[in-house]
Amino acid sequence: MRSVVDQAGAPRVSVLLRTKDRPGLLAEALDSLRAQTFSDFETVLVNDGGPIPAALLEPAPGRAITVLALPAPGGRTRALNTGLSAARGTYVAYLDDDDLYLPAHLETLTRFLDGSDEYGAAYTSVRQIEQVLGDDGRYRDGREITVYGRPFDAARLLYKNDIPLVGFAHRRALAEEAGGFDETFDQFEDWDFLIRLSARTRFHHLPSITAVYRLRNDASNITAAQPWHSADAQTGRRRLFEKHAARRSASTELALVDSLESDTYALRDAAAASRAEGETLRAGLAAATAREAELRASRDHAARQTEESATREQALAAENVRLQAEVTRLFATVDAMNRSLAWRLFTPWWKLKELLKR
Repeated sequence: MRSVVDQAGAPRVSVLLRTKDRPGLLAEALDSLRAQTFSDFETVLVNDGGPIPAALLEPAPGRAITVLALPAPGGRTRALNTGLSAARGTYVAYLDDDDLYLPAHLETLTRFLDGSDEYGAAYTSVRQIEQVLGDDGRYRDGREITVYGRPFDAARLLYKNDIPLVGFAHRRALAEEAGGFDETFDQFEDWDFLIRLSARTRFHHLPSITAVYRLRNDASNITAAQPWHSADAQTGRRRLFEKHAARRSASTELALVDSLESDTYALRDAAAASRAEGETLRAGLAAATAREAELRASRDHAARQTEESATREQALAAENVRLQAEVTRLFATVDAMNRSLAWRLFTPWWKLKELLKR
């Protein structure tokens, strides 16, 4: 395919955004574009069906939105080619209406591609999350499923695609050389495109997570509607393998086996590390439980001592009250005696008698 658009004043990046009758999700995708730290890009919005509210199409200053409508029947792959034909940027990036860019996505890819003559394509790591449909008809982000972030392996790509298109960008001219997307594929069109593109340039993986690939739990993604082992997916993969059979060889098969072996070892090591971490956590939990029991026993002992001390203090206080009362009573008795008449009369006599005895 060959672009026929005017390149005067072209932006650095063209973002091809596919949408089909999902204005709520589209609004989120457009918001993620407006939040980009990189500003020299255009949005080529290809609508494969359904109205788009005008309020959604308000661009950020200096960031144009071009809206293209596909005639029926359209389709996912035709939408990509329609966007490519209208793209004017030096680089092309991809976004579907149900996915998101994180703010540094375009800046990360563009900085690398601008600085490299060796690589014509690059991709970042992508977080895949599950979206859960709520009772109010809205999707909400749920658990993280995985992170796509494997270093590029051209041989492995012939057998398995680990590069989500949402994380990928390339020089636009390479798409023209490769002939765009194969419209006979309605699934795996991105995989087929990447294989053909990889024959023309090296890909580089940038490990930063800069995009979010959302998989909805109601099977409304094509990935969920046609899962890996479904009949449609098996047919699509078979066609793709047949198309690129000439690219496979003993060397690519050896590379695939080595890659799978590395995956196995990595999983084994991760499982061992997880078990070791689990043992460490269990030991720590046991120690913490024992320490808690010691502290509880210590607290109980202290509580008993406190209770006993309080009891003793209460007894001492009661005895002190009793003694104070007894002292008061004795003083009262002495005072009464001093004031009595008999005491006053006989006390001088006893004193005189004692003096005479001397």
